[in-house]
Amino acid sequence: MAAKTLNNERLVILAAAIALGIFLVFTELMPSAERRAPTNFASGKTVPVRITLVTADAFDLACAADAPVGAARCAFTKDGKPSPAATEGTGLLAPYMTVDNTLLLIPDLWLEPALAKRLADENPDGKPRDSLKRFSAACQLAVDQKVKGFFVRWSPTSDWAPRDEAWSGRISGCKIE
Repeated sequence: MAAKTLNNERLVILAAAIALGIFLVFTELMPSAERRAPTNFASGKTVPVRITLVTADAFDLACAADAPVGAARCAFTKDGKPSPAATEGTGLLAPYMTVDNTLLLIPDLWLEPALAKRLADENPDGKPRDSLKRFSAACQLAVDQKVKGFFVRWSPTSDWAPRDEAWSGRISGCKIE
């Protein structure tokens, strides 16, 4: 009797594991509309974006590329050396992700009033990144252009990761969610 119950329990666990595996495969192969990357980006267009952030992003995120993007540029060249723009302080691009997993390159994000206030209220200096509360900012993105062939890093100690492309633009009208 005990052996039969044990076999039934194993079958239930096996069926649940198979169902979970199928669910995970299909959610990756057929993402929901919320997870799909927006297709409404185009140069010269202004579009709403929701960016996911922690205040440490103001100091941790960076990109590396040799060419400027309009009046902005990455803080590092493709070989990882600081670019001349790094000493100027403004007009620096940094990588940010939207809540639907779209990579954007945005200059001076933290100068936007709502984000500057959040940064002042929750200074990340000396705090572990994972202790900071993640939030999203709903903003308007004035799309400049698609940037190709650059590198990003998500913390000052992480390796540079190559990226094929991302949209770049200036944000305005941000509201913290």
